[in-house]
Amino acid sequence: MRRQDIQLLTLARQGDPVARSKAGRRYLVGGDGFPRHVATGIEYLSHPSVRDLPETARVIAESLPLQELLKLKQEDALNRAAAAGSPAAQFKLGVWMALRQSRVAAGQAWLEMAAADGHVEACQVMAALRKARSDGALEAVVDAIRSSAALDVVQVAVAAARHAQDDGGLDLLVDCLRVALMVAPRLTHALSDLVVAAVLRAERENHSLRGLAPEQIEASLELAVVRGDRDAASLLGRARCGIDSGTLAPARLSTSLNLRNGVALLLRAADAGRDDAWLALYATHADHRSSVSNPQMARFFLEKAAVAGQAQAQRKLGALMLRSSGSVAESEQAIAWLHAAAGQGDAHAQRLLGSLVLPLEGDESAARAAIEQVRQSDPWLAVRLTLARDFGLTKLEALSVDPVEGRRPWGLLVGQNPFIAQARLSAPRAVPALTAQVLQNLARAAAFFEQSRGDGSAFEGDLRRRSVRQRRVFERLGLSEDLFFATASSRRLEAFRLGPKWAFRARQPLALALAA
Repeated sequence: MRRQDIQLLTLARQGDPVARSKAGRRYLVGGDGFPRHVATGIEYLSHPSVRDLPETARVIAESLPLQELLKLKQEDALNRAAAAGSPAAQFKLGVWMALRQSRVAAGQAWLEMAAADGHVEACQVMAALRKARSDGALEAVVDAIRSSAALDVVQVAVAAARHAQDDGGLDLLVDCLRVALMVAPRLTHALSDLVVAAVLRAERENHSLRGLAPEQIEASLELAVVRGDRDAASLLGRARCGIDSGTLAPARLSTSLNLRNGVALLLRAADAGRDDAWLALYATHADHRSSVSNPQMARFFLEKAAVAGQAQAQRKLGALMLRSSGSVAESEQAIAWLHAAAGQGDAHAQRLLGSLVLPLEGDESAARAAIEQVRQSDPWLAVRLTLARDFGLTKLEALSVDPVEGRRPWGLLVGQNPFIAQARLSAPRAVPALTAQVLQNLARAAAFFEQSRGDGSAFEGDLRRRSVRQRRVFERLGLSEDLFFATASSRRLEAFRLGPKWAFRARQPLALALAA
């Protein structure tokens, strides 16, 4: 380094603003005895003694190509230099605003100002615009700046797409990606990631992705899959299996169907944590028309999705299990899955659970008030009446159920009635809780009976004694049994216990639950 250069650096380090500006500029552009070192140049020019000077903004804006200005977050300097009348800064700012907004009009005023001052590249852009049609203006600008020394159009277009991803809507992101893909000589990892992000947003927002060709999307997804992107594997796997992604048809994401390749991609996505991919695998293998149809594998995939917490899978698994159940244990498992799905807001699962509860007549507030009256003289009966009202129990079930033994996370198991000889009336029955309040009431009932088990057994006696006490209390208070106890024939009760019979009675909500 020459002596005068060393003296310049010494003055700059001592705080001389003129020396700082000169040293910063020389580091930015290189030459005059200084190596090109952008970070050091920006450090000198960012010092409080010089950073607010108009000349500083001009040096930064004119010395660096547009893509470096954006990378170093020097848009403010670019704006200040353009406002101060720098044609080079005006040209760069005009191009950036046009690409960032995907509209030539957004930056045209700056381009016109630069052209009026004789900026060669700005003049070329304006000439191209005058020849272009209105719907091809942006393409004309891009073609005119492809060989510009002031910027790398590919990098700037990718930066515009990133900006749209962070701060803009999906339409703007798609427009920016269209331009970036048009100018890029080959698909890069950065572009691929942006396309995958756009497709994921389109899936969530029901967007058509109009402007991006299926070939471009497919190539981007494939490149992302190679790098282990589970979202890309899920999207491409669904498309090749012929499954929509939101409102995106398979043909928007893939140029051809390939079930075996699609299944392999879905397995990769599911194994990497995309739990919804298990559901797509279930749909593919459950279709008897599919070349990969396999009922056993379909059930396995459905169980994996349900265990992973997919509400749709929990509902379908519960519905299938309940439809084929032949025992109380199987019914319990099925109801547990339906309850889990309903807990996530699945309306179909809630409707199926409701089909397992016998309806009751009467006003709810009147029933609760009557229960409080009964509680004054017989708290055990009051608890049983609450359970009967909550779970739609028959009189025999309400007076014989053991809430301690029958309590389940999803509701109540009415156990075998030891006091009834007729099998159809005494067989156990699983009844789901339809609301969180019902589960709370059940928890309080179980705690009450657990705490007073000894005294309660002696007080309540057998079924006959409980029935007598209930009848006397109702007569004394003038209560109707229809307000608390459900009425059902032995045949109807049997339909709740045997899956095929229940499925026949609930065929409409069952069909909707399996199809949705």
